[in-house]
Parts: sequence; structure tokens; C-alpha cells
Amino acid sequence: MRYSQDILDEIRNRLDIVEVISEYVPLKQSGKGHKGLCPFHQEKTPSFMVDSERQIFHCFGCGEGGNIFSFIMKIEKVNFPEAIKILAEKAGVQLPADKNQDDKVYRERDFILRLNDITANYYQRNLFQEQGKNAFQYLAKRHFKKETIQKYHLGYALSGYEHIISLFAQKKVQASDLIKAGLAVKSKKTGNVIDYFRNRIIFPIMNLQGRIVAFGGRVLDDQLPKYINSPETPVYSKGKHLYGLFQAKKSIRQKNQIIIMEGYTDVLMAHQYGFENAVASLGTALTTQQIDLIKRYADEVIIAFDSDTAGKNATLRSLNLVKKVGVKIRIISLPAESDPADVLLKKGEKYFSTLIKKALPLIDYKLEVLMQQYNPETSEGKVAIVRELFQDLNGINSHLELLTEVKKIAEKLGLEEDSMLKDLSRFRKGNKTLPNISAKNIAEETHVNAEKILIGNILQNRENIKKIFSELDIEYFTVREHREILSVIQEFYKRGEKIDIQKIMDKLGNQKEINLLSQIMMKDVVSSDEESFKRSINAIKKYRLQEEIKKLDSKIKKVQKEKKEITPEFLQDLRRSQELYKELEKQK
Repeated sequence: MRYSQDILDEIRNRLDIVEVISEYVPLKQSGKGHKGLCPFHQEKTPSFMVDSERQIFHCFGCGEGGNIFSFIMKIEKVNFPEAIKILAEKAGVQLPADKNQDDKVYRERDFILRLNDITANYYQRNLFQEQGKNAFQYLAKRHFKKETIQKYHLGYALSGYEHIISLFAQKKVQASDLIKAGLAVKSKKTGNVIDYFRNRIIFPIMNLQGRIVAFGGRVLDDQLPKYINSPETPVYSKGKHLYGLFQAKKSIRQKNQIIIMEGYTDVLMAHQYGFENAVASLGTALTTQQIDLIKRYADEVIIAFDSDTAGKNATLRSLNLVKKVGVKIRIISLPAESDPADVLLKKGEKYFSTLIKKALPLIDYKLEVLMQQYNPETSEGKVAIVRELFQDLNGINSHLELLTEVKKIAEKLGLEEDSMLKDLSRFRKGNKTLPNISAKNIAEETHVNAEKILIGNILQNRENIKKIFSELDIEYFTVREHREILSVIQEFYKRGEKIDIQKIMDKLGNQKEINLLSQIMMKDVVSSDEESFKRSINAIKKYRLQEEIKKLDSKIKKVQKEKKEITPEFLQDLRRSQELYKELEKQK
């Protein structure tokens, strides 16, 4: 949904970019602005600048920049409308309902979320009262601190069938609404509506905004099923959420790494021991939606599933999905018959840190597991292992990396590398791969710098806009992003509107353009000096003349080299070249 400029301005007016960014990055006063370590790349010396006057930011290390909306899009990894929603909530601005969204559905979702909030508070009160004593002791025996219990809103569902039913009956909530919210269920034996969770420790599941969308429940004994989760509801779909992600977001961003575990207690114990970048998959194998969510927050995934066979198989099912989204994957090899919570309690933080450091890359881990499943001493076993590894090898684009992995596997299995490569080539037949593309760092030329100076100049001095467009066409600017920025400025100018950097950023459709604009405005290239203005115009004209001369000279030399007949067109090119040389002399 497109929001009006009035809405964007209202949000901007109510928020200060320094305060918003300070929620994510520690900032210190530096001259008129603020400075901090960039959240978008690793650095030791602060190069991330925030300008409170212009309400923009820019990192002179990685080049990221923009306004308050750009920052939220980048840090939260969301699109523009989602960034608006996040900031509107911070600013207390009421957004208009999505015209494509049915109002009834919206009200239903909001109602369920409010029911979940009331339920979570009720469950937590139970845990700290006499009737929840056994549940609290159960958690204490497993070394969960009271602070952890409170921070993650753990609770207790009383034994009995109608505690939640009665709670909401007093609030005039219908049983049918509780069923729809996943808080109640119709009994198969009696047909009566009863509480969904009974005599279980409760783990609230939150969405990215910190709203409770569902619950997980664990028994206090060995009764089965040990865990149950809320059913699917209008606000909850099991495969779209990760337990603990709301609380883990900050740590994940800081480390650019996310640890995926299986259970609620694994995540809580990890956070308690300082590994606050841990989340749980709410099941065994990861889903595509969960992996997309992971990719938004980190470039490296550490998988720490249980060491039992089911856990290993779940890991293997998830690995190929994770690989496809392009994140770096490593897998922790836990001691036999243990889970992350066990390891942390028995071995401690340092030991678990060592496990993370020694976590195996994708193919190494898979090879280790497959060598336990198949007999690597037999021909059949070797063939089975290699066949399963081919789908992973097929996803490697780097020839050097591929040769390294093939050599490693061949040595482990006692196979010929050439034989493996020939088989892999047959396996790959018909499949396309993408080449690795490396970005080239190109030194910035004088005319490019001049283009930046002029953009900065007209944003500082509206009077110069007419001068620029009277002397230069937008096509004279060689950088595509510069042309896009100027097109937006020209559009505002023609309409007689104020040339405002915030509105320009809102109008630009490309983050690269926004980054460049923030760099121009916060770098020393911005100058309102008249001489600098004239020099920049001349530099752009000069470069254009040189390029035109270069093309004509090339054309003339080609005719002379081939000793072709002199044509009127050739004479015209020759005259034009001479005229351009004279014009170029005037520019010096």
C-alpha cells in the first residue's frame, strides 16, 4: 500500500533519527552530528555518521546511507511499507487500513492477539502462586533463573479443563472465539469446550514485533506428548515463526550470526549463558519461510540440533534449504545423547563457545553423518555417500572450492578425484550455474566528483537549479544514480515544490541512489561556493567534449587506416572534431 506524503511527514516530525538509530547503535556526539560503529559492516573505527539537522545517516566505510525509513529497511530487513508500519508504531501515528485487507480479518487478528496477551499474563501469574509451585520448582531444578522466566514470560497452565474458559467467560468472550484463537478445543470424548493447555509449563511464542501469537506447552513428567504447540490460527503458522527471535534480534545483528536449536529450553538456557543469538525452529526441519526469515538477519547460521538420530536427520533435511539462500552454514557436533541445554549445564559457556568455533561446514558435517549411516568400507556404501553429496557439490559455483571439497571427500572415502569429477559432470548435465561476480573498486574521476558537487550545491541553493539545467542536460551526467536524483529534483522544481532531501529520498526507488545522496550531503563535496559551482559545470562539459572527440577521432582514424575514399560525411566529422578541439581549449 502506498502511503501519502502527509503520513511520511507526520512520522518524521514525531521521531528523531538520532533517537531511533540509538536503539540499534550506540552513538556519541561528534561536532554537530553523532558518530558510531556501523551496524552494516564490521569496523573498529567509527565511520557511521548521523546528522540530526538533516535527519539523515551515512557510513563512510561501507557507503550505506539514507533517512529514517532507509535505516529501518536496512536494519530490520523489511520493505518500505513495513518500515513505515514499524516507525508509525514508534511514533504513535495511526495508519489508514490497507485497502486490500478485509477489515473484518484485521479486527479478528487484533482480537486474538489481545486474547493471547491476557492469557499469557494469566499463565505467568499461575506460575508464581501456590498452585504453580510444582511447575516453578521444575524450572528451578533445571537451573532456569527467575529473571529468565520473567523475561520470556514463562507461565503455567493449571490442571483441570475450564480455567481459561472461566477466565474469559467473565469477560464475555465466546467459547467459539477461544477455539479460533487456539486457547480452547472441543473434547472428542464429551463434546464440551475445554482448555487447550492443561497442567503444562507455558512458553509464549512472539512475532517480530513482540506480540504473542501462540504458546508451547511442556508436561512436568514423562507423559507423552512431551510438548504441544498452539494449533494454526489467523495469527500463527508454525512454519513462519522462530521461537526467541524477537528477543534475539539485537544479538543476531551484532554478531551477524544466528544459532538454530530445536527446543524452547535449549534457547532459554543458551540466552541465560550469554548466547543470545539463539532461536528455535518450533519443530525438527526448518521450513522455507523460516530460512527466509533467518537470511534477513544474519549471513551465518550455526545449527545446534540434538545429537540423536532424529535430530541429525532433521538437520540434513534443513541443510539444502539453508544453502539455497546463500548463507554460510556450520553445524555443531554435540556429544552423544545430549542437547544444547545439557551441554551448557554440564560443560559451561567456554566449552559451548569452543563447539561453535569448531562447528563443521555443511559438507563436512553431512559427510560425517553419512559415514555413520553407510559403510564407507564397501563400494556400495561409498557410492551411496557420494550420490547424496552430489546435490551439495552441485550447488558450489567456485571451481576452486569444488576441487577442495572433492579432494576432501575423495581422501576420506579412498576414491579417485577424477572419477568423482567425471560423475559429478554427468550429474550436472543440463543444469545451469552462475559465475562469481566480484565488484571492482573504481577510482572516482574528476567529472564524477563534479556531478556530486553540483547535486549537493542545488540542494543547498535552489537558485542554482535553473543555472544547471540551462547549461547541462541530465544526460551529461555519467553516473546513472546521479541522473535519477536530478530527475527527481527537476520534477519537484517544475512543480514549484520545495526541494527537500527527505522527500527526494522518499521518491527515489533504489537504495543505491539513497545511499549515494546521503553520502553527497554528508561529505565535504557539498559546497555553495560560486567558483566551485562554475568549475564543476566546466568539468562535466570538458569530459563530455573529450568523450565526443575520442569517438570522432576513432572514426576518422579508422577511415584513414583503411584508406577509404573521402566522403562528405568524413569531412563533416573532421570539421566537427576541429571545432570540438577549439571548444575544449576554451575550457582550459
